[in-house]
Amino acid sequence: MHKEIPSFSIQSLFENNDTYVIPIYQRNYTWGLGEITQLIQDISDYAFDEDKSRTSYYIGTLVVYERHLDGEIIYETIDGQQRLTTLNILLNAIHRIFYKAIEDKIKYKLNLSFDSRKKSTETLMVISNHQGDQVSFIANKDYNTNIKQRYFDAEKVLRRFLDSSDKIEKFYSYFTKNVRLVRVAVPENTDLNHYFEIMNNRGEQLEKHEVLKANMLERLKNEKNLLNAFDKVWEACSDMERYLQYGFTTSQRDSIFEKGDWNTLKIKSLQELAECLSANSNDMGNNCLPLQEIIGFKGIFEHNTDENDDAPERFNSVISFSNFLLHVLRIQTKTDIPLDDKRLIDVFNTYLKGDDIENQIQFVKDFGFNLLKAKHLFDQFVIKREFIRERDQWSLKKLKWYSGNKVSYVNSFDDELLNKDLIMLLAMFHVSTPTLVYKHWLNACLFYLFYNNDFTVQEYKTYLQNLAQAYLFDRYIAQGDPLDYFKMIYENKAISQNKLNSTYELRILDKGTDVENFVFNYLDYILWKENVNGSSSFEFTFRSSVEHYYPQNPISKEHKIDKSIYDLFGNLCLISSSKNSRLSNHLPSAKKGYYTKVGADSLKQQMMMDDLDDWGETEIRSHTLLMKSKLENFDYA
Repeated sequence: MHKEIPSFSIQSLFENNDTYVIPIYQRNYTWGLGEITQLIQDISDYAFDEDKSRTSYYIGTLVVYERHLDGEIIYETIDGQQRLTTLNILLNAIHRIFYKAIEDKIKYKLNLSFDSRKKSTETLMVISNHQGDQVSFIANKDYNTNIKQRYFDAEKVLRRFLDSSDKIEKFYSYFTKNVRLVRVAVPENTDLNHYFEIMNNRGEQLEKHEVLKANMLERLKNEKNLLNAFDKVWEACSDMERYLQYGFTTSQRDSIFEKGDWNTLKIKSLQELAECLSANSNDMGNNCLPLQEIIGFKGIFEHNTDENDDAPERFNSVISFSNFLLHVLRIQTKTDIPLDDKRLIDVFNTYLKGDDIENQIQFVKDFGFNLLKAKHLFDQFVIKREFIRERDQWSLKKLKWYSGNKVSYVNSFDDELLNKDLIMLLAMFHVSTPTLVYKHWLNACLFYLFYNNDFTVQEYKTYLQNLAQAYLFDRYIAQGDPLDYFKMIYENKAISQNKLNSTYELRILDKGTDVENFVFNYLDYILWKENVNGSSSFEFTFRSSVEHYYPQNPISKEHKIDKSIYDLFGNLCLISSSKNSRLSNHLPSAKKGYYTKVGADSLKQQMMMDDLDDWGETEIRSHTLLMKSKLENFDYA
């Protein structure tokens, strides 16, 4: 008889008194803001959907080894510690910030500790202590910085998603009752070190976008040239780290793009591409497999590496291919489809199922060309992380063709200052959205580029600046409900309605750590445009910690000020979580001394240190008015 593999709801996971331990051979907790946001987004998608809320959502597997100690079982967690740690963080954040809104709470008990990592265990213990309405970390005590910061991230993200009592109730009910994990115990005599090595070297499974490709190729099976052209486009686009042109041979490039100018796309349809490629059938290749063969394939799928020696891997993309496909679909259909690759197959099946085969064929043809065009635009006009001369930086570059078929990378726009301005704008949006999914700013860029063939660099810059204002005024400081991103981009053309109508509320910014990261990044962009001190070396990075410059809980109690003062926007800045943890309870004078040596993380922070020797209630109020004025009145001209 087979032993049943148990699965647990979040409620049963924490109420059944099981104890889990993270062994010493496991790596540290590494989840970041992106993963926290993604998990909350995923649960929200199910909890707020009438149909999906009736189903279970499995978030993974806990692989454990049963330690027997004094008649009790302790579950040594071999795989799944990131999820288990995060669940403890998330449940404590929900219980603390929504304790009045949730009537029937589950009986939470901290069920996790760490072998030989006292800081991590103690950090979770503080988070799980609910004696006050705020988490109480002891000043100058050394905690696990990442676990501590992820807790504060969870609070912020939860407040953003659960902005009504109805949403709180639905989310909590679904989270505790329908979100489940499977627990698998390895046999008693397992060599754990060997098993852990196997777990960390397991092979890659067939990805969803590969199944989707097979489904789409199936629609073109009776038109060989179109099928091969679609396959060629897919392979050329699927490597997001490589420029599109390198997915084609040299002779094909001269047919698809303008000869001597590979930045100009010459063909206008998939049919035209098929005709170009068929003229040189030896260059075509045929990597198309039937859907059944792809699904049953046990080997490794490889991209076409033809002529890859002239395409060094020097760029990192801001988006994955699976998510990029959804951006292209939204642009093609102009419908509010979810930008989440976990739903990739279901979303595309809307257009690939049914009896109207002709419509499906036309959809695939259109999508094949639109994918080609969108990737061509993406490569030239969306930032990448570039590794060159042993350092990395944001870049906005295109290919430049020279006689003799030599190619180099140059700035996308000849005006170096405008090119730099666009890099700063795009980086500002990107670092404010750390997840790969729901990058609405990227969808806005691609939508604009796709339907504005003759745009100028100034027009593109103006569009992005307008989008930034729409983000600020229509979402983050809006009176009433924030505006939906889709409406903001597809209906309002990135023009802020609230700014036009003066229907925004600046006092929303006076809420301490709940202020969105985008607001700080946008303000840093404005300060960079004004060329404040530090602008010449400033670069946008993934900072996620909102710092109270004057601390909430000073080391000396006599220095404590009221929450209504220290939560004002003027007292806040965005810095790295490690620096926040190091100095969070020190007075501004001590922080200034430290940051003067190591450098400020943000231009707002630099301005706070430069302008004033003392920092108290008067200075906080004055700086608050000044910073709000800059956000409200900045002139892009």
